[in-house]
Amino acid sequence: MSIAKFLHPGAENATPAADLCRLTGLNARSLRQAIADERNAGAEILYQPGGRGGYFLPSSDPIQAQHERGDYYRVMRARALSTFEGLRPVARALGIPVGQLDMLDLGEVPKDDDGASV
Repeated sequence: MSIAKFLHPGAENATPAADLCRLTGLNARSLRQAIADERNAGAEILYQPGGRGGYFLPSSDPIQAQHERGDYYRVMRARALSTFEGLRPVARALGIPVGQLDMLDLGEVPKDDDGASV
């Protein structure tokens, strides 16, 4: 199922997740996974948080589309950095050198001889 076909261009036309769940018949978790899958396949599904927020496609106006992309990028970057920072104390406790953490290689959790996390 393509979530993008339920979306409209422009942040002003953002569709709230609850509405998308009703339209698609998916629960919230399945909806987020479907959106992630489409994004991983190259779809530009943007999100705007807040009371008038929701999911949308970039505007058909190229200048407005770039603003929307920038807004989405800043929100998602801040979330990713916050999550990344939250990994630091756990990485230290697992013995993963914090200096080796980066966004593309978060390190592997050490395993014992039976393959269980240590």
